[in-house]
Amino acid sequence: MASYTAINGVLLALEQFFTSRMPAALSAGPVNARVELLGSADIGDPLSGNVLGIYLHRIEIDPHGRSRFFSPQGANSATETRELPINLHLLLIASASSATIEANIMAWAMIQLANECHLDISHMAENDDSWTEKEILTVTPAEMSNEDLMRIWDALDTPYTNSVPYIVKTIRLRLQSVESVGPPVITRVFPHGTARATRTEATGTE
Repeated sequence: MASYTAINGVLLALEQFFTSRMPAALSAGPVNARVELLGSADIGDPLSGNVLGIYLHRIEIDPHGRSRFFSPQGANSATETRELPINLHLLLIASASSATIEANIMAWAMIQLANECHLDISHMAENDDSWTEKEILTVTPAEMSNEDLMRIWDALDTPYTNSVPYIVKTIRLRLQSVESVGPPVITRVFPHGTARATRTEATGTE
């Protein structure tokens, strides 16, 4: 289970995923394509060069996992672990100097995610050391209408750029553990037995 840095860790893992797999036909000259994480401020300005952009446009709480509790792990764990399960909504954005390069970059990226749609500890450990072997993310195409996609670009107030929506499920963010409260103390146990009230304590007299 991960900390709040897991969201950025997933984005970095995706960036490294694409960068390490990009073929020389795209990454070398004359194309010189690159992979880049994009924020809203980055999209506000025209992208330069040939770029495969990864833009996080929405974070949602997983509606099917918001009340889940996971069994404790390890000998010292005594309580269930609370979590906040979230999904990431991304846009893959291809911006290039020509229609051919733009189409090639996007098609290549979509093929990579279709071939290998999971992110696990081998991808995440470098960016988040609290990731566990049991945590596996899926990256799949998201259902989004053309109208909703255009609304995102309208809100960004920038010209539309070739983009495809994806969703990353499910990141488990660690919450603060619930403190356990035991029953009130009724007796005190000493090596020689249970302490009993003395006559003075019982009657309030000397």
